[in-house]
Amino acid sequence: MRLHKFFVKADLGEKSVFVENEELVKQIKNVLRLKVGDEVILSDGRLNEAVAKITTLNTKSFSAFVLDTRTNVNESKNHTVLYLSILKRENFEIAVQKATEVGIKEIIPIVSKRTVKLGLKTDRLEKIIQEAAEQSNRGIIPRLHETIELEKAIVEAKQNNLNIFFHPVGGPLPPTKDKNRIGIFIGPEGGWDESEILLAKNYNFVLAKMSPLSFRAETAAVVASYIVNQN
Repeated sequence: MRLHKFFVKADLGEKSVFVENEELVKQIKNVLRLKVGDEVILSDGRLNEAVAKITTLNTKSFSAFVLDTRTNVNESKNHTVLYLSILKRENFEIAVQKATEVGIKEIIPIVSKRTVKLGLKTDRLEKIIQEAAEQSNRGIIPRLHETIELEKAIVEAKQNNLNIFFHPVGGPLPPTKDKNRIGIFIGPEGGWDESEILLAKNYNFVLAKMSPLSFRAETAAVVASYIVNQN
């Protein structure tokens, strides 16, 4: 039976772990119906994990006895950063959730010329990211950055070893081996403006397409995140 996993703020090197988190306790008790004596996996978000048995379960906190510790080895060697144009709320949330599940390390919402939706519920997105990381057995929680303009994102992306600007008329996906930090740029529902494509080229971005098929923006974000992580 697969054990439920939770990211917690605790020292997993200790034999007894105390976690104070009312929302997590509600999930454990009321949603998952776990109880004292049940085993769970706890992660500190820095690749350290522990199989632990719940020993106390209160209204706002719980304690657990550590049975075994290990290092999470599921993270991709590629450090992929998803620069995603803001989409309609449900579509953006789906993209963020699934990109987390396939291994993205950072998510940067961007505003481009054809962005039609502004404003994000950061707290909700961070919760979606954490739950997706737990569900997919990640060793870290991907970082959600503040929203920035595309022009600024392009300039700041020079810290990446490779930046891929996905576009339907782009070329083949370049090899990503030995490119430790990779930026993935996905446009809005209406696509990139020509001036944005030119700007990306001026900063030596690689224009690439992922398929002869036309994807919705949220689908493109997930597919690109997966193939770059696995390439």
